[in-house]
Amino acid sequence: MTRATYKQYPPTYGRGSVGPPVAANGTVLRWTPGADELRLPSCEDELVPQNTRHAVAIEDGFGGLRVRWRGRPDVFVGADQFVYWDPDYDQRTKSGNPPLSPDVYVAFGVANRHRSSYVVWDEGKPPDFVLEVASPSSRQRDENEKRDAYAKMGVPEYFLYDPHGELKPPLSGFELRDGEYRQLPEETFAEGVVGVRSKELGLCLCLREPGPDPLDIGLGWYDPKTGEFLRTRYEAEEEAEESKAEAEVAKAEAAEAKAEAEESKARAEAAEAEVAELKALIEKMRRG
Repeated sequence: MTRATYKQYPPTYGRGSVGPPVAANGTVLRWTPGADELRLPSCEDELVPQNTRHAVAIEDGFGGLRVRWRGRPDVFVGADQFVYWDPDYDQRTKSGNPPLSPDVYVAFGVANRHRSSYVVWDEGKPPDFVLEVASPSSRQRDENEKRDAYAKMGVPEYFLYDPHGELKPPLSGFELRDGEYRQLPEETFAEGVVGVRSKELGLCLCLREPGPDPLDIGLGWYDPKTGEFLRTRYEAEEEAEESKAEAEVAKAEAAEAKAEAEESKARAEAAEAEVAELKALIEKMRRG
């Protein structure tokens, strides 16, 4: 499949700036579901339950990227969602290539809107990045079948993480070259943080020491330009709450300062009135 090219907007691009994002050929991006997106199933008949490590890994992978590109109308971050990539797939006979359901994926140059599924031929391109979180039941398929399928789909980068540590290494990344995935090198960053760099995202998916949260698994997105980890959704919410609390304190302090200023002004005016009254009394006594 030939990959479409899209204009890449700077990180500051957002609502109310230069207009809606468009494809390189000038076509405005699709902001409404296509007919096939509405027609094709968005879920399987039976959901497969996962353990907490698997759920936390998906949340860490998805949450950081969601915060990263929040407000960007031309970047879509999806999670645990069907990606249909074969127009000849028949859901009744199961002929053709069935949809894949990446745990986390990112697509540049497409509308950032709610989707029931991602339909490659409707969007005009496959996702640019896919992360699969391996579980005991999916590990072998993630390593082989899914990786081959994503290569056929034309996904430029495929990352695989095993929160159980059965895969060696537990975190790996692959770059599509000449129709095949080639493994990306592991890198060591500040403070001994180890990870794999994604050229598509401009970020590194890294493993670090878990934090105080007993469910933390140490997976995080690292920005090599800033030398810092991206905030997770929870950290962003905590910072927003702290900022709100600080703003409320500042507002209260400003109101208190205003009240004190008004009180001082009132005292000064009262003193001036007393002085004026005293002067008037003295003047009256002189005339007396």
